[in-house]
Amino acid sequence: MKLLASLGTLLALSSTWLNPVSAKSATGDRVLVLVPKQESSKHYSLFLDSLVTRGFDLSITTASNSSVSLQMDGQRLFDHAILLAPAAKKIGNSMAPKDFVRFVNDGGNLVVAAGSELSEFYRKLAMQFGVEFEPRGSWAVDHLGFVKQDNGTDHRMIATTGFAKAPAVLSSETVGDKEQLPVFYKGIAHKYQANNPLLIPLLVGEPTTYSGLKADDKKASANTADVDAPLSGRSVGLVSVFQTRGNARVAFSGSTAVFSNALFRNAHNSNQQFITDVTQWTLQEKSVLRSTSHRHYLQSTGEQPDHYLVSSSISYEIDLSVYKNNAWHPYIADDVQFEAIMLDPYIRATLNHSKANAKDIATYHGDIKLPDRYGTFTFRVNYKRTGYSNVDVRDTVAIWPLRHDGYPRFLSAAYPYYAASFVMVLGFLAL
Repeated sequence: MKLLASLGTLLALSSTWLNPVSAKSATGDRVLVLVPKQESSKHYSLFLDSLVTRGFDLSITTASNSSVSLQMDGQRLFDHAILLAPAAKKIGNSMAPKDFVRFVNDGGNLVVAAGSELSEFYRKLAMQFGVEFEPRGSWAVDHLGFVKQDNGTDHRMIATTGFAKAPAVLSSETVGDKEQLPVFYKGIAHKYQANNPLLIPLLVGEPTTYSGLKADDKKASANTADVDAPLSGRSVGLVSVFQTRGNARVAFSGSTAVFSNALFRNAHNSNQQFITDVTQWTLQEKSVLRSTSHRHYLQSTGEQPDHYLVSSSISYEIDLSVYKNNAWHPYIADDVQFEAIMLDPYIRATLNHSKANAKDIATYHGDIKLPDRYGTFTFRVNYKRTGYSNVDVRDTVAIWPLRHDGYPRFLSAAYPYYAASFVMVLGFLAL
């Protein structure tokens, strides 16, 4: 069986290399999906089929498969990874959480689905990104906002509309003006740092939600959260996303059930649209910003010299695009700023959207007067907005002082003194 599983993985990898599919993601279409058992994938068939429909090439294997690897000869074998085996104590032959951290640092994207029985492997991996899952065996519980089932005493299946205000991640279909359908959720909660600029708690609990044991569980242990756990209300994290400074993306869900067929397509919830939004963002199918070009030049000549002089009038332009709906489009905003920095910003000016000279580019322009200070400056556009890729464009520019003959021969402010001198001379001659 292990040999067959290894052969299956190798065949999946070879099909990825030999028959590439047109990627819908801005970073690639190769996806590694890890499940507890090979037959477990059928429980997530609707979700996995939606990924195939969106143009991704899936390689599905078990977490225990010893041939699983994220890299070979220093190159990534996959562009994205989806972990659906929360109880797995190890992945592959000897993979550690640091291997997935390295995968993300190299530009890979990661979706992590946990559960009440999550292993230490998952817990350590999540803590690398500022997400701390509750103790093993605990659940997100709501005695008022639970989903009624055949077993009405199980309050672990909760319904929540605790969506974050992140239009770059969640679409209007999920958090529109009309009545919102809740997300059905069954799993573990996590703590999140509200002041972490890289982390977005996309889905949190209702005011009546708390983290603890289910009501009929009598086997509380020392490492299990009890019913009176302090994590409650909006502090109960359910689904969070993380974007690194290098623009790789990671999503954490405390529930594998939200991806399952039982909840993925249900007329009474918004699980399908919510999970689609989360995975589209994480796999970089939307809200991906890039700068295709930038330039600066003298207003008088339209040329970029080797250096500028103090108080010169220059123009700065940058072209921005955003990836959405499977194509690049002009990015339109009114808060793109230019900075001229030497230790501290000497100039900070908002650039104006001037034109769309191509169907996928928006040009931002600003007329800048350089400071009356010489030195080595950095011209920078550092654009960071919630849910969008970071754009950080820098140029190192020298600003020189004027030469001795570059100053005006006569200063207008000194005209009274010039006149006084001539009057004195004329008066002396008259006498």
